[in-house]
Amino acid sequence: MAFEVLLVAIIASFWVGALPFGYWAARLRGVDIRRVGSGNIGATNVFRALGAKVGLTVLALDALKGFLPTWLAMRSGAGDWEAILVGMAAILGHTFSPLVGFKGGKGVATGLGALLAAAPLTVAVAFPVWLTAFLITRWVSLGSVLAAASVPIAAYLVGHSLPAVGVLTAAAAMVILKHRSNLWRILHGVEPKLQLRNSRPNLEGECLNLARTAVERMVLEGAKIEPDLNRLPTLLREPGSVFVALYQGEQLRGLMGSLQPQQHTRAHEIVYHATRAALLDPYHPPIDPAELPTLRYVVYLVESYEPLRNLEQVDPRHDGLLVEWRGRESVLAPPAPNCSPQDQIHYALTRVGAPRNERPVVYRVRLNRLG
Repeated sequence: MAFEVLLVAIIASFWVGALPFGYWAARLRGVDIRRVGSGNIGATNVFRALGAKVGLTVLALDALKGFLPTWLAMRSGAGDWEAILVGMAAILGHTFSPLVGFKGGKGVATGLGALLAAAPLTVAVAFPVWLTAFLITRWVSLGSVLAAASVPIAAYLVGHSLPAVGVLTAAAAMVILKHRSNLWRILHGVEPKLQLRNSRPNLEGECLNLARTAVERMVLEGAKIEPDLNRLPTLLREPGSVFVALYQGEQLRGLMGSLQPQQHTRAHEIVYHATRAALLDPYHPPIDPAELPTLRYVVYLVESYEPLRNLEQVDPRHDGLLVEWRGRESVLAPPAPNCSPQDQIHYALTRVGAPRNERPVVYRVRLNRLG
C-alpha cells in the first residue's frame, strides 16, 4: 500500500474510532455515562448503567469501528502490519476521542473488531483467555488485560510478521495501561463484578451500592457519580433526607446526613452524604484508599423526627438521635440495638461535645435502616 494511501487510511480510521457510541446511546436516554458507574463510555459501563440490550448494541458498534477500517485496508491490498496499524488508529480514536474531550473507552471492543479483520486467528486464542478469566472472576477488566497480553504472543505463534507483532504489542500495552485503575481496584478488592442477569436490586441493594460506588469513585479518582434515576426504585427518585454511616467492623468510621433534604432526590442525598462521611466527618480522618475493602456501609432513610421531652422514650432498636447544643452543632447517633437508651444518649452528647449536666435539644429520629 502506498504511503499516502496508508496515511489517509490511518487518519480516517482514527476518526471512525473516535465516534463515541456509548456516550451517544446513554445521552438518548437522558444519561451522561461519564458521570455514572466507572465514568467510562465503553460497553461494559453502558451495560451496567443501561442494561444488556443497550450495552451489547454499543459493544457491536465499537467493534465495528475497528473492523470496518481494517477490513477495507485489507481489501485495498494492505499487508498484515499495515492493516493492523490502521486498526490501531481506530483504537487510539476510541481511547482518546476528541469528540468527548480526549477521554474515551479502553479500546477492547474496537481492538477486537480490528483483530477479526486483520488477525482472526489471534482472536481464537485471546477470546478463550478473556472468557475463562471473566467466568472465574466476573471481572471484565481482568479478562481484557489478560486477553490483550495474549494477542502479540498468539500473533507471533501463528506466523504474523515481526512488524505486525510489534504493532500489536504496542496496542496491547496501551489497552493494559488504560486498565491500570482497574488493576489497582482488583489488587485492593474493590473492582466491581459484572452480573449477567439484568435484574433490579432491591431497595437496600440500590442504596448500599450507591453509597459504596460514590465513596470509591471519590476516594480513588476524585470524581462524583451521577445516579441513574431511571433504574432506581421510586423511593430513591423522590425528595427525602438520609444519613450514611461507614463502619470498620463495629467501629464507626464516618457519618453524615441531615434531617432536611439538601439534594433533589434521595439517591443524590445518598451520594452527597456518603462522600462527606468518607472525607469530611470532623470526628474521623478521611478514608484512605487502602481502607476501602474494609468498609461496611449503612444507609438510613429518615421517616420522621420529633423533639423529645422524656429521654426515656428512646428505643435504641429503632430510633436515632439528633442533638442540638448551643445552636452550633447537630449529630445523629444511629440506632444501637445493644445499647441502653442512657448509653445511646450519652454517646450522642459526647459526639456533639455537650457535658452530661447540660440540657441540649434532643430529637428522636425514626429511621429505615438499610445495611
